[in-house]
Amino acid sequence: MTSPDLDDDALPTLALELEALVEGIPGVAHIYQPRATLPALLAARLTPDPTTPPPPPRVEIGDDGVVALTIATDADSISPDVAHRVHDALLERLGRAGTAVTRVDVRIARVD
Repeated sequence: MTSPDLDDDALPTLALELEALVEGIPGVAHIYQPRATLPALLAARLTPDPTTPPPPPRVEIGDDGVVALTIATDADSISPDVAHRVHDALLERLGRAGTAVTRVDVRIARVD
């Protein structure tokens, strides 16, 4: 990501902060792991092993300035409205940090 204040070590912290921001947006029911595979999903149900690295952040921040995530929305919400709120909240937060963003991709995978 191109930003004077953001290096590779800061990305995981920023991604977790963005996850918390998105989880607090009305209508967001869940954020999915990026590119989740069946083995990864099954492993997530097992007792955590301290030698296993933590899962990747659920909000991806690419070197090309693309921020991407996949969400589920509440059944009582209008999914496109929720996606727009998520998009706008991420742009606002990253803009305040001076982080250059070329695009924010919010995918809706499911409506709960």
